[in-house]
Amino acid sequence: MTQSSPSQGAFWGYEHPEVKGPNALMFFTWDLSKTIEQAFKDANDDNINEFLDTAQTSIDALLQKYIEIEADPATFDGQSIRLRFEQSEESNTPLIALETSPHLEDRIIKMQARVQPGHS
Repeated sequence: MTQSSPSQGAFWGYEHPEVKGPNALMFFTWDLSKTIEQAFKDANDDNINEFLDTAQTSIDALLQKYIEIEADPATFDGQSIRLRFEQSEESNTPLIALETSPHLEDRIIKMQARVQPGHS
């Protein structure tokens, strides 16, 4: 993970001044998506397995970054995310699946419900 300059227009959520507390999970999910996208940007159906270890290392580093900056200890401390591949039955193409620890998954689901229109 490299930091981007403001002129590049691509910031990491953990760099944002409001990354602490309830906002942290929103920034983390944004960073997680960006991390996965970057890790697999050169992958295709034939070589995607070659990128799994690098992607997992990047995800582990991202989670550790949120722990180190104490973004929201109740959300991130002791949690994990594991990548795995699954085959799509319809198209027989590999899908990237996230296996999230139950506590972190619960927090993500609750956060998503709060930010989706029409949910309270």
